[in-house]
Amino acid sequence: MESLKVLSGNNMGSAMIQFSFVIPCLNEARHIRQCLQSLQNQTIPRDQFEIIVVDNGSSDDSVRISRELADKVCIEPDLKVGALRNFGARLAQGEILIFIDADCTLPANWLDRLSQQSLSSNQRLVLGGGCELPPDATWIETHWLLEGPNGNALPKDLLGCSIVIGKSFFNEVGGFNETMSSGEDSELSTRLKNAGGEVHISRDANVIHWGNAKTQKAFVKRQIWHAESYSEDLMRNLKDPVFLITVGFGFCLAATVGAFALQSSSLWLFATFLFLFPIPLTLKRYKRASRVPRSLSELARSYYLDLLYLSARLYRLVTLTTRRILLIHLK
Repeated sequence: MESLKVLSGNNMGSAMIQFSFVIPCLNEARHIRQCLQSLQNQTIPRDQFEIIVVDNGSSDDSVRISRELADKVCIEPDLKVGALRNFGARLAQGEILIFIDADCTLPANWLDRLSQQSLSSNQRLVLGGGCELPPDATWIETHWLLEGPNGNALPKDLLGCSIVIGKSFFNEVGGFNETMSSGEDSELSTRLKNAGGEVHISRDANVIHWGNAKTQKAFVKRQIWHAESYSEDLMRNLKDPVFLITVGFGFCLAATVGAFALQSSSLWLFATFLFLFPIPLTLKRYKRASRVPRSLSELARSYYLDLLYLSARLYRLVTLTTRRILLIHLK
């Protein structure tokens, strides 16, 4: 495994560093410059924080750009995102770790605002935020990431793009799960709470997320990727309502196809139930945004995205299950 550590020439003393930004990266040349520039533009003194980029083996200009603007750049190919974040945390000199993503930017007063909270005195306080839409958001972004009267809907659990945590507490719980393809942030959030952590999610820690899926094709591909975790921990999946809805959606789809093939009179019943499955997900997103649909057109588009969401996750679940069955038979 190649590991390249590059230090910038700003010669900051470790005694002065209070905060360490840790940024995993894979082929993010389109976004990482503005991400790193937004960190450079923070209003607190530059010698109080460091910027660490852990690259996953990018084939674009991500590493070159990172070397220009970050304090430490590491190349660690073939690791999952949790392992990349943990690697960066081990290099961190600050007592406060800040995890963000390479396709996000922060307002100039972001760190100054959060640094005023009692992170030093309360070692078990963990801060997190949500994702604000970029100015050029497409209809897919605006209908998937619904905004309410107070702004963006806040997540229930921590998002990997905005986590502020003391290094000692992070190490105490063992950092991120390094085996998960996705969902490692939610899993960490659960462990932090179980360990007595005070997880506080607010809009003060919001980031602007520029890397949202902007087309239907990109949206489907992203949901297929997120469903990769369905192969990793069956017991955890069985506690996940979305996983159970996806399974139910799959059984109902199979029943609908079977009824169609057999020309059964139950076809319309199964088909009706099939198209009911996305509704709880759509209603949940509006509830989280604290508002009702502004029009039938908006509601229809939001529902359509949840239908795509379930279809993409079901596709990945079926392919993962098929692969596992084939592997068992080949043995």
